Amino acid sequence: MSDEEVQALVARGVLRRVQPDGEAARRELATAERHLATAARIADDDEIAALAVAYEAARKAIASHMRANGLRIGGGEGAHARIGAYALAAFDDPILAENFHAFDRVRQLRNRSQYDAFSVEEADVVFALEQARAIVAAVEADLE
Repeated sequence: MSDEEVQALVARGVLRRVQPDGEAARRELATAERHLATAARIADDDEIAALAVAYEAARKAIASHMRANGLRIGGGEGAHARIGAYALAAFDDPILAENFHAFDRVRQLRNRSQYDAFSVEEADVVFALEQARAIVAAVEADLE
């Protein structure tokens, strides 16, 4: 974890310090894992829902990492985008950085599908699931 980058996010108000909660972090990570299974199960029947659930799996995994480290998103709009900024700062790994950049692309695609009636293709769901699986696995490994 790049503590310097995380501290900069705290100083800018992107993140705020809270009491670390390992128990809640483990529960949230377990929810992320269930979301992965759900997204994979419904992918053939409902691409939009599958993409949204895969996105939620990744988001909840990152949020669980924040919770375990005593951090929360600061107030205001754009909380989900700031979760991605935290992930990029917290995981100092170029390969994972690709997944966290992809998290933001999936977030944008999810938003377009939810708010603009944008169609989601099978390839989008496959991509979202791949990225979510990598993010959940990275968080699991880091929290062990």
